[in-house]
Formats: sequence, C-alpha cells, structure tokens
Amino acid sequence: MKNALCVVSLLVFAACHPDDMSTDNQLDVSIIPPVSRPLDDIGPTVGGDPFPWNRYFVTEFDQAALGAIRALPGYVANTFRFNLSVRDHPVYGGFGAMVTATPLAAARLDYALSTGLTGAGQIVSLIDSGVRLSHDQFAGKAIYSSGQPPTAGEFHGTAVASVMVGNGQGGGTLGFAPGADLHQGHLNYNAGVNWRTLGNHMRDAASIGAIASNNSWGIRDATVRSTDVAAFVRNTQTYISGLRTFAADGVIVFALQNDYRADSASLMAALPLGAPDLESSWISVINAIPTFNDAGVTSAVRISTACLETARFCMAANGQIKVATEWHDSGYAIGVGASFAAPQVAGSIALLAEAFPDLTAAQLRDRLLVTADNRFFAHDGVVTFAPGITHGYNAEFGHGFLDLRAALLPIGQAVVPLADGGSVDLGSAAIVAGAAVGDSLAQSLAAVNIVTTDQMHGHFMVAGSVLAAAAPRADPAALALMAGLRSDMGADRRAMHAAIRGGNAVADDGTGWHDATGADLLGGDAVALTGPGGDFRAAVLMGDAMAGLALNQSFDLGQAQAQVGFTMMQADGSILGIGAPQGVGDIRSVTHALHLDVATPLAADMALRISAEIGVSAGQGAGVLGDVSTLVYDRVGLSVARADVGTNGDVLCVFARQPIAVTQGSARLDLPVQMSGNEIGFVSHDIGLAPAARQRDLGFEYRVPVSRSGDLSLGMMYSRNDGNITGQDVLSGFVGLQFGF
Repeated sequence: MKNALCVVSLLVFAACHPDDMSTDNQLDVSIIPPVSRPLDDIGPTVGGDPFPWNRYFVTEFDQAALGAIRALPGYVANTFRFNLSVRDHPVYGGFGAMVTATPLAAARLDYALSTGLTGAGQIVSLIDSGVRLSHDQFAGKAIYSSGQPPTAGEFHGTAVASVMVGNGQGGGTLGFAPGADLHQGHLNYNAGVNWRTLGNHMRDAASIGAIASNNSWGIRDATVRSTDVAAFVRNTQTYISGLRTFAADGVIVFALQNDYRADSASLMAALPLGAPDLESSWISVINAIPTFNDAGVTSAVRISTACLETARFCMAANGQIKVATEWHDSGYAIGVGASFAAPQVAGSIALLAEAFPDLTAAQLRDRLLVTADNRFFAHDGVVTFAPGITHGYNAEFGHGFLDLRAALLPIGQAVVPLADGGSVDLGSAAIVAGAAVGDSLAQSLAAVNIVTTDQMHGHFMVAGSVLAAAAPRADPAALALMAGLRSDMGADRRAMHAAIRGGNAVADDGTGWHDATGADLLGGDAVALTGPGGDFRAAVLMGDAMAGLALNQSFDLGQAQAQVGFTMMQADGSILGIGAPQGVGDIRSVTHALHLDVATPLAADMALRISAEIGVSAGQGAGVLGDVSTLVYDRVGLSVARADVGTNGDVLCVFARQPIAVTQGSARLDLPVQMSGNEIGFVSHDIGLAPAARQRDLGFEYRVPVSRSGDLSLGMMYSRNDGNITGQDVLSGFVGLQFGF
C-alpha cells in the first residue's frame, strides 16, 4: 500500500462576491503593520501573560454586549443565503437548493466575543497553501512562516486563515480568534508530500507556543479502510514526531473529506488510530448545517463525510462561511466545505486558551468536545472526560456541534475552594447569616469576586455573595399564633387582665409576638432549676448544639416591677446565628448577655412594659469564616397594654421594638480570589457584621373572650427592614380561636 502520492485541499467554494465594506476595526484589535518573521528570529519563548491574574471566566453573559457583537459588520456578513450544490447529496445534489448560512451564530461565537475574548496572546498555526498577508483580515497580526509560501498568497490558505484568525476589519468576515496571531506552515498542493518538512513545520509551531494547528487537507483516496494506518505511522516517523512535539502543548485539528457518501474516514484525520498517544490532543471535524434555537441544535444536515472511525474524537461545525480571498486585499467569497469547519474549531481552541490560561491543551480539547451539542442525535458510544463527566457520540456527528457558549460556562458541579483545603458546591452556602447580622455579610461579599472551579478544571469568577445564605426565618405571625394555641389562651388573657387591673403589671412579655433573645438565636430551651415562686429564678439552657445558664432576679419598685437577668451560653456551629453548613467546619462561640425588663401601671386599666438586652459573643470560625472579633449586640422594645377596651375581660397590647442585631464587630473571611499557576490564592477580607439598616417592628395583639369557653386572639405587625435586611418590609398577621371542653 502506498503511503502518499499527492496532497489535495478539501475545498468547494462559490465565486467571489466582494462587498462594499467600512474600514472600522469593530473588535478593537490593535492594528499595526503586518509582521512576517522567519522562525530563526523567534526566541525560546514568545509572548507571555501580561495580566497573570486574569485567569477566570464568566458564569453568565451580558445581553447588551451580545447585541453589540451581533451588530458587527463581519458578524452580519455571515448570515447569508446562497444556492448550495453538493455532488450526490440527498438534499443539495443536482442543481442544489437555497440555504441560509449562519455559521457564527450556530457556533455561539457571539457569546464568546461578547465577554471580550478575541484569542489575544495566542498563536494559531495552519498547514496549508500560502496566505495573502496583506489582506485586511491579517492587519495588526504577527505572522510566523515556515517554508516559502508565495508572496501574493493562495486562495485556500488565505480563506482558511481568515476563518481562524480574521480580525473583522472592514466587515467582510470575522474570524473565530480575531485577536490571535498566525503561524503558516506552507504546503504545496501541486507537489508531493515531504513528511520531514511537514514535521519541521509542526515543530516550528510548537517552538513559538502555538496552541492549535489547523489542517484542512488530506491525501487523495487514502482512508482508514484503504490504508494500513499503523504502517503509515511507522513509515512517516519524521512527521509523526513533529505531531507529537506539537501535541505536547497544542491541539491538532484535521478536516475530514468532503465526500458525503464516503464510508471510511480520511487517513490524515484518523492518525490517532495508528498513533493512540495523539488522540488526547486531536480533533477531527466534519461539515454540517444545523437547525437551532436559543436552547441548542434541534437537527442537522451533514454536508461532508461522517465522522466514521474518528467519531470518539470528532465534532461538527458549519463550513458554509464568508472567507477572505487572495484576489485583492479586501476580497471575500463564500467558502463551502470541511476545510472551513475545521478552522472554526482551531480558532475556538485559541479563545478557550485565553479564557482558561491554566488549562493544558489536552484539557482545552476535552472542554470543546464535552460541550459539543449532542442532543439532536442518538449516541453510539460514550467518552468519560473526568470523574462524573461523560459525553455521548455517534458515527455520523461525533460528539456533536461546536458550542462555544457551553464551553465557556462551568461544566458539571462547580465548587468554591476553602482555605482549609475543603470546598463547597457552587450554589450551596459556605456561611449562613443569622438575623442578627442581616444582609451585612451578603452586601460585603457582593463587592468581592471569588474563584470557583468546575469538574473540567475551568476557573470562573463569581460574586462572593454566592457564599452567603440567610438563615431560615419563620413567619412571625405563625409563631405568635402557635404560641397562643399551645397555651391556654383564656387563662393567659385572664392573668394579664388581672395584672393590669390590679396594678401589678407583670414583667414577662404579655403578647404572643415574642421578641427573640440571644438564647433564642442559639436555639436554646430553658429547663427551670427553681420553683415558679420567689424573686430569684435559675434555668439551664439546652439545645442541639448549645448549653448555658440563665439567672433572673426580680425587684419590687413600688408600683413598678423589674427583672434583671444574666445569661451565659456556649454554642457549637454558630456565633449569634452565624453558621456554616455541616461538613464545612466547626464554629464555636461563647455568649454573655444582660437583660432588663421593667413594667409599671399607667392607669387603672393600662400598663407599660420596657424590655432591653445587651450581649457580647466571641468565638472561632471555620471554612471561609476566619477570625471573628468580639461581637456586641442589643435589642429594645416597648409595649402598652390596656384592659376592657371593647368588652369586659379583653386585653389590647400595642408594641414597638427594635429586635436583636449586631452593633459592633467584624469577621475575617478567607476568600479564594486569584490563581498563581494552578494554585489558588486566598486573601483575607475584614467584613463588618453590623447590618446597615436595623429591623423595626410596630404591631398589636387583641385578646377577647367569645364565650365561656372560647377565646379569640388576633394580631398584626409591620416590620421595616425585616431580618435586618435593607428595604425588606413585611406585613404579617394572625387570627386564632380556641375553645375549651
């Protein structure tokens, strides 16, 4: 079997139709005179990352930026109708049929460019015929050349290069990596193949750090079925060695042949079948026209051959696209073929390399394949790309259609790394903010961008507020109602009525609208140690993760009564309700509080009650919550109760209060904010925990007998900045009816 006789380009194209185009540089790519540099002028390293911390990508897309990209002349030029004729094709055979081509939209290139990606800082290589370097599409690029391409360029190389790195200047077309530079390894289609020369071209590309190599060519009639692939690999070792050198840090892209009815894949696109070590850095590409909507591809008509034997490392792109020509510096035509599908994939690799500079070339290749849209066909096989990340493919479309939008978003479950070596799933809270701190944590974290990583090693920037969640808050009206129904409402009403009428207003809260204390925030229930009588009372506070002691002393002040209390509490898992999900870390705290309640008659049927508490809490954090300073909190409330307002025996209580909130204190949060190599850098942020706006409540409760054995209780409360969250206003109410039997 002969290994190689001649090289042919895989090309079908329509006649050139130059457009009247502006000279605006719509993508803001820096325009400088073209530079063509011989390889011996290239140092051991070329380029570098001038912004070493710019290593993250987005988790959502800006609609205004998308609109701006879709309005670019080069983008608009790539929505066009033409008559497509493909030999022996079931849809476009014979005289062909009209088709609307939207290759950039189909690949979701608009989403990639809307984020600011252009492929800047990347070099993309092509092995092809000569490129017309003076063409508008290559202005401002560094061009590195291997071999001796013709000065004026040739159609195929010029067209392929424009699809891959065309800068969009003039609006005739728009490349997939418009800000990338170009390496051209010249391939003479009119001469025999010199494998040593091609191998050297690949080594040249590797030496300057090219991230992708596009190859829109193949050997006539050489397929997997007609050729001993393993023997071909053995007999072309100088070329295979060059491929391996490039594959160490780059992605090799090969177009499959344009023969729709071919029953075996092109030999060149299938070389990993004979050199398996190349597969992890290899993508073969076919040409297809998709039907799609915003959700994805719904169907596709294949134009070229199928993926066939290369299916597990193959994908599709729309190869009907506007291309630059070699006829003059502003010449454009319609290109048709797998030749123009492949450079879309190669340019996409450059975009991904810019978006994810910490990923290896093999990881970039996997990212593009695993996000290819495969929802429109049945799968013959599955590739596992990472633990828990698989992707189905079939012999016709491979892994599916190129989808840059999906490639740039998190894949699988993204996680937020923690300073202690752990992590939390993105979307799960790393810290829970109780009502005492309100939205102080969320507002402070919203101003900090943090790093999150997906299951394919991609790094993304998200607002730090994703780490914080508000603690669940029960409906205060429901709590008030249940508190009343759990007790004897009639007995409670009669006791309060008698106290007001008797001039002995009790110091205890007489309404169902219970004002939460520090002990309540920590989840403690009181177990009395002393009897119900007497001026001194002691209780043990017990909860699932807390323990404490409460001491209370009552004083008779003549007409008024006072109660002074001291509470000491130790809690595991929270500091004043600031906690972390299970498994994130062990938060501990100790809280001390003083409270004062004073009640006094105002008239024969009216009493006043004032309640206040101040406390301090100190503890140790965990996870993202580092050191916590001593927190100071307080609460204060006032209520007026009146008896016999509407009927004998009823009680009306009106109250105003400022519930518990932190007034002083901060926490150090250790946040993942940057990358250095593959190491995540954590920075400490001191965040104040006092809420910007405190909750204020105004409400009433009315208790009235409705029969000898029945009692009615109803109430309403307006809460301004509910939960100590700025601008969150809540109106709540309840009605309860209880009968005794």
